[in-house]
Amino acid sequence: MGLREDIGGLLNELLERAPGDVSGVAVLRPDGLMIASSLPGNTDEKRVAAMAAAMVGTSQRTCDELDRGDLNQVVIDGATGKAILSYAGKKAVLAALSPAEVNLGLALLELERTAEKVKEIMSK
Repeated sequence: MGLREDIGGLLNELLERAPGDVSGVAVLRPDGLMIASSLPGNTDEKRVAAMAAAMVGTSQRTCDELDRGDLNQVVIDGATGKAILSYAGKKAVLAALSPAEVNLGLALLELERTAEKVKEIMSK
């Protein structure tokens, strides 16, 4: 299998493990290029990738300026749901969409596990 297929399999596993807590997920490069995704049908992949890259870039610069070390994740809490962005090594960002009533602890745990697996695949 190729990179997209390997990452895509991980994303599908994540959605199966956390069906009520993660409604969509994607892996992108920090420069905004989509690698693989499993997002709701009406979601524009390119827009998600571009906005996620911009958010993690700005957040990392904020961490640098405030002497907070490397960025781990960004949680965006909107009125109808959350977007969670996590670094998966230096080559990838994991972006997840969750409903407003998400079990955030469970979602973050599952995302952390998946991010580690993505990091392993991307380092090959």
